[in-house]
Parts: sequence; C-alpha cells; structure tokens
Amino acid sequence: MPRFDRDRDGFLREIDRRHRWAWRVARLRNGLGTLSRPVQAEAYDRTFRSDLEAVTYHYAVRNSHMPDFETPRWVNEKVRWQFMNHPNPLMTLAADKAAVREYLRYKGAEIPAPELYGTFETGAQLAEARLPRRYVLKSTFGCGQNHFIDEVEPVRRRALAAQLGRLGEWDHWRILGEMHYRGIPKRWLAEEDVGPVNSIKEYKFYCLHGQPIFVLYISERGPGRFRHALFDLNWGPVDFHWNGHPESAERPPRRPADFERMVTEAKRLSEDFMHVRVDFLQQGSKTYFSELTFSGGGARNPFIPYFHNEVLGEMLDLNHADAYLERGRHIARALSGSVQQPLDCGHAQRA
Repeated sequence: MPRFDRDRDGFLREIDRRHRWAWRVARLRNGLGTLSRPVQAEAYDRTFRSDLEAVTYHYAVRNSHMPDFETPRWVNEKVRWQFMNHPNPLMTLAADKAAVREYLRYKGAEIPAPELYGTFETGAQLAEARLPRRYVLKSTFGCGQNHFIDEVEPVRRRALAAQLGRLGEWDHWRILGEMHYRGIPKRWLAEEDVGPVNSIKEYKFYCLHGQPIFVLYISERGPGRFRHALFDLNWGPVDFHWNGHPESAERPPRRPADFERMVTEAKRLSEDFMHVRVDFLQQGSKTYFSELTFSGGGARNPFIPYFHNEVLGEMLDLNHADAYLERGRHIARALSGSVQQPLDCGHAQRA
C-alpha cells in the first residue's frame, strides 16, 4: 500500500486498471458459463487484493489525498477506520433494516418505525405473502433498494418477486467498501407506505458519541436527486456543505413539529455508537423512525470549507473504540435470541 501522503494518483490508476480487466474477464466467463459465482463478487475480489485496498480506494477517489488510517484526523477517515479496526456486531445488526426494529425495542424507542408486514428470504415467499395493496419493499442489506408498490394487478408482484433472486446476487458492501453491511443476511421486508414520496420530509441527525451535531433536511426526492439543507440544533444554518453538493432546498423558517422529540430520540439511539446518523421521516403530523446509517454517502465526500473535516474529526474520539466495541458485543448478544442475525459483523479476514 502506498503511504497516505503520496502516490494517490498512481494507486488509483492501478486499481482502475485492475477493475476494468476484472469486469471484462468476469463478464466473459459468465457468458461462457464457466463462472460459478456472481459477476460482481468475482470482479471485486480480482480488483482488490485486501479489504484495506478497497476501503482506501473509495476514499481516495473523492479526496485529493490518501486516507491516513494510522493517525486519522478527518471525520471520514475515522469513520472508514472503523470498517477495518472496529468489528462491532451491533453496527451490522443496526444497519439491517429488519433487525434494527429489535434494537428499537431494546432501547425503548418512542418514535415508531412504519408498520412491518413481513420479511422474505426468497421471491417465492414474497409472491405467496398476504400483503396490502400498497406497501414499500426494501432490502435489509443495503440502501437505495426501495420499491414503492401499488398492486393494481397481481402480475406486478410476480414480476418483482422474480427480480429478488437477481438482486440477491448483488452485495451492497462491495460497492463502496462499507464493511459493516457484509454480515447482514439477505432478506427483504415489506412495510407500511406512509404516503407519497414527494410530500415526505426527512430529518437525518449526524451523531458523534451520542450527541447530535447537525441535521440534514431533505424536502423532496426524485430519481437520482434530492433537495436538501443543513441545520444546527437551533435550526440555524451551518457554514459547511459537502463538496459538490451545495444546499438546494428552500429553508423552512421554523423548526419542524416534533423536532425536540427527534433530538431526544437521536440521542437515545446513537449513544451505543461512536458515529451514526439517525434518520426520521415526517408525513403530515406523523413522525416515523427510518434507519440508522453508519456511513452516509459512503463516508467519502469531504466537507467544504475543508477545515470542517478536521473539526468534526476531533469530535470523533477513537480512543473510546474498545469501550464501544465491548458495549456493542454485549447488546448484540442480548439481542441474538430475538433476531436472525449473526454476531460476527462481517469484517473480512482476507489478507
């Protein structure tokens, strides 16, 4: 591995070269019928010679420097440091969109998740399930795999069920090297559709050591886009944003209803982790828990102005990693009887 302070461009060129050839060979072998595993897994394992290479690469692509995992200073360096050095099974359990509901019960959460209609390991189970006409189908093992279903015709469900097998061959953790997703069982859940997407407001609290630091507000979503703004906990503007993603949402002049309740809940649900984003939805007068996110945007994109990366990094104290790891293992063991979730967080042993 090259040092963090030099040879970034050469490192990226080498990984990109391997990546191109790995995908070509994997697709060719798949077409010839000589590949016994999914194309993505084959290409990934031939591209990256270690997990460290993968975690480093995805950071370096979005930053002007290699990450320093020996003495990390920027906040995203420290978040990605956890992928390699903090095998916390509670992160994997809480990132699982089905298993996290047991964590909510364990914590005595007061803001509910949407109603759960069922979980499915196969498309056949989904096809046979009794479900309401409208629901949301989500994967438990990644993000961006949400399907808003309105079953006007039964053929819609059969076609969707047929897709699950193909989607199940895709590993979300391989996309950006987010290792805490690796140990999540591949399942799908059907939950309550809380209303039209274009009228839902989202509030995402970035928390360090159990304290919300700032809030990402999303006013509307569309295919491949969303409008957003960043607020402090007094509902005032912050003086930073993500590189390449300036604010685009109209700022509500007043803090939302239930804001203090969301702050209290964010503290409750983040206190067992060094770093997590606690996400909520609002539809009209109702507030719902959405998910816990341990690497927003893949923990790659830096903040502008750049000094905020180090300011936020100073708030994330890795000296407490061992204590959080012990706490996470204790809670995961306590929950192991109520969720079908392995206690191993899925960190690889590949050299």
